[in-house]
Amino acid sequence: MRYVIIDVYPRDSINNVIIELNNWFRLFAGKDSIGSGFRLIRRYEDKGRLVLQVPNNLTRYLRAAIVMVGRDGDISVITVKVTGTMRKALAIASSVPYVFNEFISQEGFSSS
Repeated sequence: MRYVIIDVYPRDSINNVIIELNNWFRLFAGKDSIGSGFRLIRRYEDKGRLVLQVPNNLTRYLRAAIVMVGRDGDISVITVKVTGTMRKALAIASSVPYVFNEFISQEGFSSS
């Protein structure tokens, strides 16, 4: 198993991202995703961060789905880290700063 940590901007769109991510993942993985797929391990609502578990052979499909999520809207999703253990993934997710902080703090930044 692999653990993928992703950041979502804006933070309040996490639920939409999970649904869209699942749809893209199923599309890319096809019959390989039957009976297995990614699993949501932890959701950090305040940070806009998700920790997902995915089988090793399906990791590439999840990473492709992450790229596709939010392409048509105002949602941005980025992979923070891919790791092999849940303990390490949870430690990274709780300690690494939110990736989109520098964009939010820039003066004059607009989400439209």
